Amino acid sequence: MVEFGRPTGPWYPLWWIYTRGWLPLAGRLIGSGWHEVGRFLGPSIETFADRNPPIRLAAIWRSAGLVDVRFRRMSMGGGLVMWGRVE
Repeated sequence: MVEFGRPTGPWYPLWWIYTRGWLPLAGRLIGSGWHEVGRFLGPSIETFADRNPPIRLAAIWRSAGLVDVRFRRMSMGGGLVMWGRVE
């Protein structure tokens, strides 16, 4: 699984500015509904990350029968890669 994540520490304020400012602005420049996508993305990522931290996602995967479930935060926490296997 490849999922967006929310950085922590000193990267969080920069990420917040990027997702709340730059993405909506870039969307407006591109046009045709992309502003709404840019405006939606930051809060959506944050809500998902709050409700589903990697530890919880891994537990859900294990309860679904996957084994060797692992995850790795990428891009200073802005991305999450998770993998496992079916036995």
